[in-house]
Amino acid sequence: MNRSFSLYALLGLVMALGFASCNDKNSDSTDDYGNYSASSTLISGFSLQANSKVLNNLDSVHFVVDPVRHVIYNPDSLPVGTNVTKLTVSVTFPHTVKNASFTVTGGKAQSDTTFDYSSSTNDSIDFTGNVQLTVNSYDMTHTRIYRVQVLVHKTEPDSMYWSQSLRRDLPGSTSATTDSRVVRLGSKWLCLLNNGGNYTLSSADAPNQKQWEQRAVSFGFTPQLRSLTATESDLYILSTTGELYRSTDQGATWLATGQSWHSIKGGYQNRVLGVKAEGGTYYYDEYPRPAGYTPTEADSDFPIDGSSSMVEADNEWTENQQSMLVGGVKADGTLSNSVWGYDGTTWARISNDINWRHLPALKDASLIRYYTCTVSKVNFKVTRYETWMVLGGTLADGTVNRNVYSSKDQGILWVKADSLYQLPAYVPSFTGAQAFVNNETLSTTTAAYAASSNGGITTLPTTWECPYIYLFGGRSSNGALLNSVWKAHIGRLAMRPVY
Repeated sequence: MNRSFSLYALLGLVMALGFASCNDKNSDSTDDYGNYSASSTLISGFSLQANSKVLNNLDSVHFVVDPVRHVIYNPDSLPVGTNVTKLTVSVTFPHTVKNASFTVTGGKAQSDTTFDYSSSTNDSIDFTGNVQLTVNSYDMTHTRIYRVQVLVHKTEPDSMYWSQSLRRDLPGSTSATTDSRVVRLGSKWLCLLNNGGNYTLSSADAPNQKQWEQRAVSFGFTPQLRSLTATESDLYILSTTGELYRSTDQGATWLATGQSWHSIKGGYQNRVLGVKAEGGTYYYDEYPRPAGYTPTEADSDFPIDGSSSMVEADNEWTENQQSMLVGGVKADGTLSNSVWGYDGTTWARISNDINWRHLPALKDASLIRYYTCTVSKVNFKVTRYETWMVLGGTLADGTVNRNVYSSKDQGILWVKADSLYQLPAYVPSFTGAQAFVNNETLSTTTAAYAASSNGGITTLPTTWECPYIYLFGGRSSNGALLNSVWKAHIGRLAMRPVY
């Protein structure tokens, strides 16, 4: 029997249950901790013994002992499909105990089985059943019964989940809605709709707000609705004849800027970036133009139409903020497979057509800056990586792109994303949708604690941020408006951080 007579720092370890949705729930005792002797029935350590046939480094899986709720469990569940019917364990006690016994009921391999841990440390345990560990103090005056769980993910935690239950219609849409455009203006979310020639603008403080405030918009000109763009403080839009208009009051009134552009590329800080056409030549342009700025001829490979919305990038490679866009139609009419970036003064091509590691040529795709995770095969700790993703869009042959592509090096090299991140069948193919990432706070009211690296006690967070993807509108493969708002996230990112 594994007994330790030194008092461990974990004697005070208290961790309340806060399992993610993919984990089993505990049925915990609510008995008062004061009714028991902490020094005589406490467990100071629990682990699984190594078994490479089940999982490499199985003995490194982190377990929490909760003496208040009388449970032992691994807060970060084992991979989907892990066989837990025959596992051996190691238990550490801070003081000598009289005996300790495991009882298994309702397991797939064991049913109504009891064995004495004191004399049989190598007995295997079936953790598919209800497992209890009973500990008797040395003087037999105190008994504590722990429920022991080896949690296994029921679904793949690194899958991208698109919630069917949270799918809803575009805010303010009707049966007459023919076009849509969503932008983020500071802390406001704005949705502009064309409802049979009547324009409405809905606003909200958050994309998941159930009711958006709606009002009619009078432009005084015919807008290219899908050119609507936001800077840090203003809105911009092009008329169907190319005039650039500006609104400083969230779309209530629109004033001409005196500029005529071929297309708007996006907002950068307090300026809007676009392409100006003169005499068959295309130029980079900005409004308001910085002092001394002169439009310069656009690169021949630069997309003058149909690129994704611009997305801000944070990296250590440039001193200034960088924004990126992907795909589009070049001046010669062919589609671009490139990522372009703007650093405050200059446009430059970012992506690199090395071998097969590049995007397909496409237009009207959606670009997002998101995250993916890797799990250590040694200690099972999770590391989050910034990952750029391209979704949807129209390919050169006119079909709608169904694949999701990803880049982990700031858009330089691209691959088709792992199957875990591909669109599920129930999400329709789309082109021209607006995609955003919005951090939302998740919380639990249950306090929890774990061992820190220095042997002390660390408090686990009761609130944490989860990045959600929101996909607004777009068009289907037959050109019909998609009157939908989808919400997605990688399952693991919604889980309470363990380490």
